[in-house]
Amino acid sequence: MLLALHRRRTSAKLRTMQRIGSGTLRGRVLRSLPASVGGVRPTGSRVRGAIFDRLQADVRGATVLDLFAGTGALAIEALSRGAARATLVDVQPAVARFLQEQIRELALADRVTVVRADAGEFLRRSPRPATPHDLVLLDPPYDETHAQVPALLAALLSGGWLTPEALVVCEYDRSHGAPPDNGPAWICEARRTYGQTGVDFLRRAAP
Repeated sequence: MLLALHRRRTSAKLRTMQRIGSGTLRGRVLRSLPASVGGVRPTGSRVRGAIFDRLQADVRGATVLDLFAGTGALAIEALSRGAARATLVDVQPAVARFLQEQIRELALADRVTVVRADAGEFLRRSPRPATPHDLVLLDPPYDETHAQVPALLAALLSGGWLTPEALVVCEYDRSHGAPPDNGPAWICEARRTYGQTGVDFLRRAAP
């Protein structure tokens, strides 16, 4: 019985373990979030790999904004694959502290800024960025996606957060209905599905 319990615990640990899939940090194991942190749903390794295989050259040299950073796996994967810098935003204090430790452990502190803030408030209240972003990772809690995405996309445009050719990657749960409403200011270049997970790749429409 004790052996069976050990196997179940080991199996659960392996399921939650995240590794960087490609690039300079390939194979590095990421820390697991503390058990006390709730409401964070890391993007699975299969979906994460598929996202960045689709992005290809859009990652290299990019300035990245991850608005619901969680474990930081998406932004760290981007840095491993050649992104220049990343800003990681998360509202939970424990997650922000965790991200600082994760970044230090991977020796990425000179390329990463961690911000503890609500994503919408961060976009609306922060000064206009000196360097706009080339890539935005948008992965709200699934039950909030349809409510938050339109406002976040509008704030990204109005606040000068994006370069003209910027790409926004929006992840959502297909079981919640139709994909989020992106509005006329955006073109969905590609829509991918991975089981119940949907991913839209968005660019700004021409004025």
